[in-house]
Formats: sequence, C-alpha cells, structure tokens
Amino acid sequence: MTVTYIIFNRPDAVKESFERIRQAKPEKLYVVSDAAKPGDTENAEKVKRCREYVEAAVDWGCEFHKIYAESNMGCRDRVSSGISEVLEKEEDTIILEDDILPAPVFFEYCTELLDHYRYDPKVMMISGCNLLKEAPVETPYTFSCFASIWGWATWARAWEHYDVKVADWPEVKASGKLKRVMRGFPYEVFKREIDSVYTGVKDTWDIQWDYCRDINRGLGIVPRENLISNIGFGADATHTTWEATEDFTYGKMTLPFSEHPPVKRDTVYDAAYIRKNYGSGRVKRFIKKRLGGILQKG
Repeated sequence: MTVTYIIFNRPDAVKESFERIRQAKPEKLYVVSDAAKPGDTENAEKVKRCREYVEAAVDWGCEFHKIYAESNMGCRDRVSSGISEVLEKEEDTIILEDDILPAPVFFEYCTELLDHYRYDPKVMMISGCNLLKEAPVETPYTFSCFASIWGWATWARAWEHYDVKVADWPEVKASGKLKRVMRGFPYEVFKREIDSVYTGVKDTWDIQWDYCRDINRGLGIVPRENLISNIGFGADATHTTWEATEDFTYGKMTLPFSEHPPVKRDTVYDAAYIRKNYGSGRVKRFIKKRLGGILQKG
C-alpha cells in the first residue's frame, strides 16, 4: 500500500489526520509539502512544525519519501506536481490531504479496488466520500462522474491523462465535447470553473482532474457508505473557508467484497448529485454574478 500525504501549514490538523495513516502503516509513504511565501515567517514556522511532526511520527518500517518544496509553489503546482512525482514511480497511490480523516476501513477499501480495477481504463479514481444521504446506492459502491477528492486513490495509467494547464480546453469548449457528460446549468458552471483554471484566475488542481476524467469518459467509484470526514473547514483553510454543514458520519463497510457491480455510470446517483449541488440557490448566485459582470462591461 502506497499513501501520498499532502500537508502545508496546519500542525493541529496534521497531528489528527496523520494518526490515521500511522495506524494503517502503509509500506510506502510520500509526504508532499509546499513552502511558505517569501517573508511569511509565521507560515514558515508552521510548515516546519508540520514536516517535523510527520517525520518524528513515522515509527513503523516503511519507505519514507519527502517531496518538499524549497520555495512556495502554490496549491495548483505543489499538489499536482507532487502527485505526478509519486505516480512516476508507483503504479497507484492512496491520496490524503492533511484535513481528511478516513475511517479505518478506508485503506482496505482502496487497496482492494485498486487491485480489482487496475487495468480497467473506464475507472479512473476511487473516492472514499459519499455525502448524498438522499441517493440510496444498492451495491457496496457505484460509479459516478462526480467523485470527491476528499480521500481518494488512483493509478498512474489514469493520471497520465492529467494536464494541470488544461491546454486543450479552447478546442474542447468549441466542440461541445463536455456536453456528453453534463448539460444545462451544471455544464455552464463547470465551463466557468475550467475557464478560471485555464486563465490562471483560480489556483487549484482538482477542477483539472474532474475535467480530465470527463473528457476521457472516465468514472469514479463512490462508496455506498461515507468513509471520510473533513476537518478542514474554517478561516485557516485554503478553499473551504466557511463552516461545515455536511454530515460526515462514517458508515459501515464489509470487506472483502463478495461481488463487484458492473462498470456503468449511475445516472440516478448523478442526478441526485446535480440536484444537491446545482440547485436553485446556486442558479440564483450564478445568474447574479453573470449579470453583475455584464453590467460592469456595459
């Protein structure tokens, strides 16, 4: 089992989340860490504390690799390049950021499915997160276009399609290729998000991963029961700066799986995901923001 652990400047979160990795005792551990911005002595100290804590806490026999930035790279380049460096050496990896608390069964769940779908190009990732309580899944897990990176795993053969710069976006947008995956308002929102990373307005890496799977018609595995808690909401977060409203209760999972469902997009689950995440409130905010931009141009 290979685990990639992504940290930055939150010592308290690192102390809590790394304990889950320490209990799992992976054979290989890669720690990806960005550096603080020049002159930011407060964050430089926090980065140092995070790195030192993890190094001291590795108390089991494993291959331990440090992928540390010497100067600040930013969220987009640090995370994406870190994962790429791992998957240049490994066939697969489980990926956890420092604000993610996986249930103990999460590691066994990922390991079994990484092995089972190792050579299936239709399956591009495994997620441990399912916050859709209103979308019952009959099988132990299902396949969706909307898989979360809050606790996930992937293979080198899937990540090789990833381009952090989404260089082909102008051609893909003109062709309407993404409309085969989603239409209407969800497509308009996602198109706007891809525009933001293509132009460099948004410093992130995960929108590009969603895009990569969508244009390659790849699916993500979503468990029937949620296996992930996110403790990263709040003022010190990079992106999730609001207070958490989701129910992160862990569900139960029995392993090994007695059977595996056929690889097929779960359109019922995806429709429920769209209703939850692209509902009337987001439509209103999107229209208001769009109108505001038009009025400013006028």
